Order: sequence, then C-alpha cells, then structure tokens
Amino acid sequence: MAGLTPEDSIFGNKASSNDCKSESADGSAGTNPLNPCPRCGSTKFYRDGLRRLANGHKIQRWLCSGCSYRFTIKPLQKNQEWPINTKTDLLSTRQICATEVAKNLDPQTETKTVAGESPLDCKGKIVEFSFWMLKEAYSQATIKTRTKILKRLIKLGADVFNPESVKETIAKHTWGNARRCIAVDAYTCFLQMQGLKWDPPIYNRIRKLPFIPTENEADQLIGGCNKRMATYLQLLKETAVRCGEACQLLWVDVDSIGGSIVVTPEKGSNSRKLKISAKLVSMINELPRTGKTVFDSTTDALRKSFTLQRRHIAHKMKNPRLMQITFHTFRHWKATMEYHKTRDILHVMQMLGHRSIQNTLVYTRLIDFKDDEYVARIAHSEQEACQLIESGFEFVCDFSGNKLFRKRK
Repeated sequence: MAGLTPEDSIFGNKASSNDCKSESADGSAGTNPLNPCPRCGSTKFYRDGLRRLANGHKIQRWLCSGCSYRFTIKPLQKNQEWPINTKTDLLSTRQICATEVAKNLDPQTETKTVAGESPLDCKGKIVEFSFWMLKEAYSQATIKTRTKILKRLIKLGADVFNPESVKETIAKHTWGNARRCIAVDAYTCFLQMQGLKWDPPIYNRIRKLPFIPTENEADQLIGGCNKRMATYLQLLKETAVRCGEACQLLWVDVDSIGGSIVVTPEKGSNSRKLKISAKLVSMINELPRTGKTVFDSTTDALRKSFTLQRRHIAHKMKNPRLMQITFHTFRHWKATMEYHKTRDILHVMQMLGHRSIQNTLVYTRLIDFKDDEYVARIAHSEQEACQLIESGFEFVCDFSGNKLFRKRK
C-alpha cells in the first residue's frame, strides 16, 4: 500500500480481496492478491508490513488468516494491468457508503427506542451504567461484558426502558442458555442502577464438561509458540492460574530461589502461593524486564497473539484438536491431572483458589480411574531423581540400588 509503514502489521485491519492497494516492484499501484493463499486456499489476508526488493522498491507482504502463512505477490511486469478496475471499484464503494449514510440520516427511517427516548439517550445510559459499575467496584471484565451485552440488545431492537421488550429480544435471539443468563444478569444490574426491579426469565444453564487435551498436545502447543507466549502457557499449565491472574503477575511475586509465585486472585477467589519448576523459573528469568509485570501485556493482546500462533501450530502438526485449546483449558488440565494424582479434592480446591467446593467437584467427573496407565523411569543418581520429581514423576520403590518412579499418562 502506498505510504504503508512497517507498523501496519497483522494486528491491523483485515484486508479483503480487493479493498486496498499495494505497491509493485515498478512503483505502480495494485490491489490485494486476487488468488487464494498458496497453502490453504483462503481469500482473507492480513497486511504484514512491507518487503524491500533489491531494486529499492517495496512490495506488500501478506499473512493468511486461515493458516498464518506469509507470502508476497509476484510484482507486475511492464505494460501489465490488474484484472480489476480499482478506480471503478473504489467509486462504487464510496457510492454505497454514501447511500448508507443518507439512509441513516433520513428522518423517516430513524427509529426511536421509546417515546421520548432517542438512541442517544440509550447510549448515554450505557455510559452512565459503566461508570456506576466502576464505582460499585465491579471488575473490568464484568463491566466490559455487561456493557457489550446491553449495546447488543439495543442493536437487536430491544427497548432497555421496557423490561418486556428486553425479555422478548433475549428469547427470540439465537443465543445459548449460558449467554441468555449473562444477558439477564446484565439487564438486572442495569435496572438496579435505576432503583427498579423486574421478573427475570429463568434459563437453565447447561454446564458442559471442558475439553481436556493430552499432555503431549499441551507440550506441542507450548513448544511451537514464541518465547513470551511459551512462558505464559507453561505458567498456566504448571499452576492452573487464570489468564488474568497470570497477566497481573509481578516480578516481585516470583521467588526464583524458592521456586514459587504468589498469585493475586480474581473473581473473588483466594490468594495462594504455588510451586513452579526450575524450567519455568529459567523461562521467566529470560524474559526482558520492561515493566512491573512479568509479561507486560493485557489479556486481550495475548489472546490475539495466541490465536494466530495456535492456528499455525495446529496446521503444522496436522492436529485439529489443538484448536480447541484455550487459556482456560490449561487450568482444567492441571486441575484434572492433580486430582488424578492425589485423589484429594480439597487439595485441588486450594490450588485453584475456589471458595466453594461445588466448583471443584466438576473435575472428579473428568477422570476414569479404571484404566490407569503409567510411564516408568529409573533414577541412577540423586540428580536424575530430582529431575524426574520436577517433571511430575512420583517415587515408587527401590530396586537393585536404583529408584523407580512413575507418572500417569
């Protein structure tokens, strides 16, 4: 793209097949690649900076949103034209946009949310609602979710000043019961701000069992990520902390000598001190200290980066199960494996920071103890024994002067 800077990377706007220009080797203007991705055939791309050619010209580089494959298009030869009329396409796009704007400004098509209340009044109430939740000490994640839900209800045509209209909108929309429960809670809180009440609909939330990957799959995903993301995922795997708790981890909370971290809790859970392996301590110490927090990033930014890296690794390993792994999957995995090893639900509850054992009991249903399979290892020295224990192996017995260890698969 003419005037495009290297900062316009994969985190910029997604580019369609003919909505922006690129600069070819001879300096002429062109468009996005019209051909699909050479690896997976996708037609959706991200701009991924510029590639400088030997003659000094720059050419657009692309990142496929389907498989994260980076590629460039072949520069145009002399007297070669692009197969579309860019000027005509841009003109037609502007005409469509102008038509939409005129339609939005037409007073006959403007809809009032309720008599005497305009959409601007609703937006003002939403802003007031977010500030009210902030003063009431709600978490940032709760404020963001409930504000987003109310904006969505308004967009679907609900009258937020009429509870019956909100009930009807929630019932007609194609949400699952879990999402409907969140919408009901958000609107209940909105009415609470105004000192009002309503008879909320009752939806039975279906709690599905979480996806639990194998340890080999979790290690494959961690090993394929960059250094910061691999450290972040290894922390989630070893400690079962929430992704927000991991982002809040301060350098002063890491005890490199004792091999432990202090977790600042989220969602009303308990504070806790958790052991970490020497491998994880080494990975954390290799990260640059650019701020007070270890990862110096937000959860949303890390999640976007993780999504791209996960897609690339799943395609490379030919394992679609990796696409089901999220940040919270590592919490489920660790809790399941810990209960599998100790059979102590109170220990798992303390590790997760739960205040109610009902939230912890779900992990007892994820394990079938009938078919226990183990991996056996022999330690010939104290150093080998320490390494096995740090890797999760448990001591079994002494045999012929050697120590036997085992670990569940």
